[in-house]
Amino acid sequence: MEVFPLLLFLSLWWSRTWDLATADSIIHIGAIFDESATKDDEVFRTAVADLNQNEEILQTEKITFSVTFVDGNNPFQAVQEACELMNQGILALVSSIGCTSAGSLQSLADAMHIPHLFIQRSTAGTPRSGCGLTRSNRNDDYTLSVRPPVYLNEVILRVVTEYAWQKFIIFYDSEYDIRGIQEFLDKVSQQGMDVALQKVENNINKMITTLFDTMRIEELNRYRDTLRRAILVMNPATAKSFISEVVETNLVAFDCHWIIINEEINDVDVQELVRRSIGRLTIIRQTFPVPQNISQRCFRGNHRISSTLCDPKDPFAQNMEISNLYIYDTVLLLANAFHKKLEDRKWHSMASLSCIRKNSKPWQGGRSMLETIKKGGVNGLTGDLEFGETGGNPNVHFEILGTNYGEELGRGVRKVSLNLL
Repeated sequence: MEVFPLLLFLSLWWSRTWDLATADSIIHIGAIFDESATKDDEVFRTAVADLNQNEEILQTEKITFSVTFVDGNNPFQAVQEACELMNQGILALVSSIGCTSAGSLQSLADAMHIPHLFIQRSTAGTPRSGCGLTRSNRNDDYTLSVRPPVYLNEVILRVVTEYAWQKFIIFYDSEYDIRGIQEFLDKVSQQGMDVALQKVENNINKMITTLFDTMRIEELNRYRDTLRRAILVMNPATAKSFISEVVETNLVAFDCHWIIINEEINDVDVQELVRRSIGRLTIIRQTFPVPQNISQRCFRGNHRISSTLCDPKDPFAQNMEISNLYIYDTVLLLANAFHKKLEDRKWHSMASLSCIRKNSKPWQGGRSMLETIKKGGVNGLTGDLEFGETGGNPNVHFEILGTNYGEELGRGVRKVSLNLL
């Protein structure tokens, strides 16, 4: 048997799965990403590379990392992979996954005293629902929520109240957990508003065709009247297809007003949605501060960000997801925390942990590292990233993009900021 080819194969397989830290490195972080989130991985690696080139933050030590991918709906796999990372001696765990696995990682991080920076992501850009991570009043919560809470209930209520709507329909795509707006539904019910709900299946054409086949003329007319005021809670791709279908089949008229609410709508999406719609369109999305001075767009204090992420003309930057932005800022935050620990000479060496053994001891330096991360703060791609007492990031801003009634294509889009805090 030839040993060398076997060793070569194992080496190649392992290198695709892990980026191993060097033996003498003391700054080693682990990352767990959803297997569909390739951009999260790319931005994470870019962030590490950027920080390793910044000698003002990290002078002699450099960050090394290990990355693994999981099925976002498999908590057991997520915990298993996190244990493997902890066995390598990581100082912090970064995860970009959905709610299904987040709770399991939270429990593991609490047990092993590993700071866990969690970036919630949703399926295919569908609006988020709250994860409902369990928080205690004790000092044993090691999970920090990098992405701010879901404010969908507050946003929708603010907007429909502003427009004085009393009757409307909410369309939501098949990936959205409608329980995420239960608080909103309860409040509008108490106020006597007439709200209908309808799920939008993946095959939108079939859905529309079924309506025409099963409804009588008077029923279709009543349905058209219901569609005059509608809220779309769906991913941008589904919203585009849905608007196109209802416009082409004459289900909506020019006096309609539709609201699309989704954090994950970029400028290209906005242009497409406006082009396909008729009547009046309102788009609500999360927004991030951008330096007015163009020459400073890629600088945050003493740190330079890769131009592929901060240049608005770069194709990669134009199509970044919100989770990507928070991942970059998470690495920036960690690098500053590591610098602080090294500067204060309060570094706690990290030995490999085994979370499989019954009597495994947690990391003794975990509490100190967590407190340093929590007390720190950075200004990055998402603006100010910092944590409140409950371990969440309170900084979030929304903007309202609106068009007036009219059928001309490319009509102007008005922009208004929406502050919920």
